[in-house]
Parts: sequence; C-alpha cells; structure tokens
Amino acid sequence: MSDRPEQRFDDLWRDHAPAVLRYARRHVLPDEVEDVVAETFVVAWRRIAEVPPYGLPWLLGVARNVSANVRRGRRRQEVLSDRIAADRDVEPAWPEADGDDTVTAALHRLSDADRELLTLIAWDGLSHAEAAEALGCSRGALKVRLHRARSRFAALLGQGSAGPPGVPVPTSCPLTSSSGGAA
Repeated sequence: MSDRPEQRFDDLWRDHAPAVLRYARRHVLPDEVEDVVAETFVVAWRRIAEVPPYGLPWLLGVARNVSANVRRGRRRQEVLSDRIAADRDVEPAWPEADGDDTVTAALHRLSDADRELLTLIAWDGLSHAEAAEALGCSRGALKVRLHRARSRFAALLGQGSAGPPGVPVPTSCPLTSSSGGAA
C-alpha cells in the first residue's frame, strides 16, 4: 500500500472497480450503473483516508447507499412525472361567462397562450401592465398579443369574418371587449 492518496485511489479502482460494477448492475437499472460506480469512487476519493486496507467491503457499503439514493430519486421522479401527466389530462375548470356555453366552447378551442392571456385580463382582473408582468413580456408585446387573441376569440364566437355562420353571439363578453384592463 502506498501512502500517497492518488496511488491509494488508483489501487482501489484497479482492484475493486469490477466488483463495484457487478454490484451496481444487480441493484439499479442499466442506465444508472455507471453513475453508481462513479459516485461510489467519488466518495472513496473524498474519504480516501477512511478507506480500510482491504477496501472492497467499504466500497460495496458506499455502493449500497448510492444505489439506494438512485432508486429513491427514480421513484420521486416517477411520482412527479405521473403527477404532471395527470395534471395535463385534466381539463381546466373554466368558469362560465354569464352561463353562456358558447363562450366556454370558444375558450377551449383557443390556444393555451391566447386562453391564458384573455382570462388573466377578463377573469383574473389584471391590468395590461400586470398581465405583461405575469406573462414575462413587454406591455407593447402584450397589446399585440391581446389584439390577436381577441380577434381569434371573436372569430370563434362568430363575431369575426372567420366565424361560423349562425352561432349565437353573447351580447356582452368581457373577453372580446377592448375595455378589459387599463393600458
């Protein structure tokens, strides 16, 4: 055994990396094996003075802890992924505007960006400046986006030239009026 930490580490790697690799292959998924081996030897490097003369049992103990951390992390990630997927499958509960289903249907046909912009102003009561801040854009960009979103929404309601004929138009809809929010 050498007294130099670099040589001690090299010896540990040469003598025991294959055994740590085999251990990792039995305890984690194939794409996690290399990470477990690498992290095991990072810990060995940091704690080289604590590694006993025959380091394999100590290294396997570290690999056991690293493997457990990897499995816990994977489970947390899976739970979060499932939660995000479940949230995407749920349709947002849009409040009805004056009980008119035409408005709600038109909102659902808008893009997410247009729908968010219009509802921030009409239902959440934000001013143009506040909506611009919430969306992370300038007030000028918000005005352009708002004008375009209102035009698309009006078309879906039958108020614009692209709207389907014969669709009843609500007499007062805060989403299509230009008075929503102070500029």
